[in-house]
Amino acid sequence: MMTRLFLLCLTIVSLLSACGAPATNTTPTAAVPTRGGQLVYRLSTAPTTFNYLMAKDEATIETAFYMLTSRLVDIDHRTQAYVPGLAESWKREDDGVTVDVKLRDGAKFSDGSEITADDVAFTFAAIYDEKTNSPAWKGAMTVGENKQIAVKVIDKLNLKLVFPQKVAAVENYLINVGVLPAKTLKPALDAGTLAEAWSLTSNPKSIVSSGPFVVESAAVGERLTFARNPNYWKKDAAGVQLPYLDKISFDVISDQNAAFAQLEQGKVDAVDRIRPSDFASLGKPGSPIKALDVGPGMSTDHIFFNLNKTDAKGKDLASSPKYAWFSDVRFRTAISKAIDKKTIAETTLRGLATPMGSFVSPGNKMWLNKDISADTYDPAGAAQLLTDAGFVKKGTEQAPELYDAKGNRVEFTLLVGVENQPRNLAAAVIQEDLSKLGIKMQVAPVESKDITARWSTTFDYEAIFLGLSVSDMEPSSMAAFVESSGAVHQWAPMQKTPATEWEARLDKLFDEQAAETDTAKRKALFDEIQKIVADEMPVIPVVTRHAVSAANIRIGNIAPSPMLPYSLWNVDELFVSQ
Repeated sequence: MMTRLFLLCLTIVSLLSACGAPATNTTPTAAVPTRGGQLVYRLSTAPTTFNYLMAKDEATIETAFYMLTSRLVDIDHRTQAYVPGLAESWKREDDGVTVDVKLRDGAKFSDGSEITADDVAFTFAAIYDEKTNSPAWKGAMTVGENKQIAVKVIDKLNLKLVFPQKVAAVENYLINVGVLPAKTLKPALDAGTLAEAWSLTSNPKSIVSSGPFVVESAAVGERLTFARNPNYWKKDAAGVQLPYLDKISFDVISDQNAAFAQLEQGKVDAVDRIRPSDFASLGKPGSPIKALDVGPGMSTDHIFFNLNKTDAKGKDLASSPKYAWFSDVRFRTAISKAIDKKTIAETTLRGLATPMGSFVSPGNKMWLNKDISADTYDPAGAAQLLTDAGFVKKGTEQAPELYDAKGNRVEFTLLVGVENQPRNLAAAVIQEDLSKLGIKMQVAPVESKDITARWSTTFDYEAIFLGLSVSDMEPSSMAAFVESSGAVHQWAPMQKTPATEWEARLDKLFDEQAAETDTAKRKALFDEIQKIVADEMPVIPVVTRHAVSAANIRIGNIAPSPMLPYSLWNVDELFVSQ
């Protein structure tokens, strides 16, 4: 499912709902929404295509998926509730696997053609197409062991979706179907060239949108400009057709200092994921910029060790002394107990982070196992665990040195994304915390794309400070992380069979929760999954950073969410105060 799609390491990130209440409207007056005007939004990286099926990065998802498509189902980030999108209604039949979907009558694409059940069926076919080979959507929209959802068109507005097995929440799938125009794209699908369709250099008029905007122009690598879709189906409570904005531009500004400067100069209207250091300087009296701490986001920061027994070339890793340390749960737990998460959250990150106990963000109020404490700081307990595991502390009280039972000095390198300032700051604290146990940890800032390659492909690393960004508050958003065969099972991904008994147990529990429709029973299953991960500590949770945004006060209806697409989740409702 798409919830699985966007469970990615934070260097790529993902999608679809919010946890934690979004900030309130920041417009200083009770401005009435008006049509017109333009908003400039900052992207940190350049989008790669207008074809969302080929999206592999956050910027492309924000632009291709959220600007150019309407989904069957949406989420109201204010209430965290699923709401109708292009699907006016959906109902599961008594068999538990068939879902009746009714589309809105009169909804149109940007070219004026009707949006029908045939377009929905085409979109499913495009997602599953072998030649298109969507890098994320295809796997995300499969059920169980890569089984597809069958689609049966009943008439122009009605269709049946037949799932290969029961799933806990069909909305997790419907929310990821951004409806595409069959009339426009079917020739490319039939020719096996759909993956190349709608490139950034395509004629904007050839790109047909079901979403709130259409492509106006593209300066590749610099700026994408979208104009309002005159045929967008959605209206406000007064019956005014949305979106309010005439245009929205996405400016690619990779440097955070430059983005911050342009925000203050009024060249950019909204920036998401503001650094703690910048947040402190915003919101001064008379400033046209409003800073917003939305609270704990769904993105997390954690440490994991290399538990792969071989690297990608078959080199033995399991016989090394470091593998012996890393694979010992007492060692991993000792590391967790040694880290002062509270200081990292409150001091290092200036109160814009919350300590974690589970791998689930504390922002996920419904599904977090609240019995797992984030207050794990216990240096004495950490030292005792290391002693129990056969480690010996030498050196002096002021400069301790830890050795294993075979006389090997305990030291390892922690990789951190060079561009991620908060993690680098936190890594310095962790380095100092571990030095008190006699552990020598080197911090190595490297490019995030290199980190991703190391943990997902080459397995050439010792420890990594990374995390996750999930697409949804739903437990199923954790599939690729929890399941041993998952591509984001970071400490040892894509296992053919579970490497340990507890990982096999996780697989079983995850399958059970994915099919459990009773919420209370499902919560108990997911609580147990979190408890196993907390006990075995394959990842060491550190903090959840808060979702922090900033916007010019002239932008109305802005209510940032802790999740992608952050300030743009209600882009069709944003307006410019006159």
